Amino acid sequence: MDLNDDETQIFSTSPSWRSQFGKHVVVVVVAILVGVVVGLVAEIAIGIAAGVVLALVAVGVLWAERSRTTYMVTSQRIQVREGFLSKEVQQTRLDRIQNVTLDQSVADRLLRIGTVDYDTAGDDGSRFRMTGVANPDALVRLVDRTQRSAFDSERDRTARAEAEADARVRGRTSPREGGSGDQGQGI
Repeated sequence: MDLNDDETQIFSTSPSWRSQFGKHVVVVVVAILVGVVVGLVAEIAIGIAAGVVLALVAVGVLWAERSRTTYMVTSQRIQVREGFLSKEVQQTRLDRIQNVTLDQSVADRLLRIGTVDYDTAGDDGSRFRMTGVANPDALVRLVDRTQRSAFDSERDRTARAEAEADARVRGRTSPREGGSGDQGQGI
């Protein structure tokens, strides 16, 4: 993601490997079964090699599946990016986030992962879903703190701009306060 000049990256991650825990268990069981069957039909060494190769290929595919998704939080927005060759990118400004939902099943809680949904303002009903995130409670707190910080910074900038504009207006209208006095002279 290209960051704006006044924007900083705060958090970036992909889904945790724990979000695929069940798939990893299946890979191990299938690799063992293939190793045993090939070992009985051919030699034990070939069976072990076949099981190991199958496990490594399957774990590589699972890694690629996870790493094609990236979740990012910056000081101004959140982004969900998916894909290697083709890609889909969803992003929204933090000030558009209205509701945050954290979903954790019992298994998710045991694995310390979860799904965080961000609902955004607007008619399109956009939702940003971060699935399989490690320590989702901390992510929710981080986005909340970042959102509050961005809101406070914007409020401070607005207050400064209003004070400067007010000072300029007072300077033009009140010659007794050090203004130019243009208003007091006839046109």
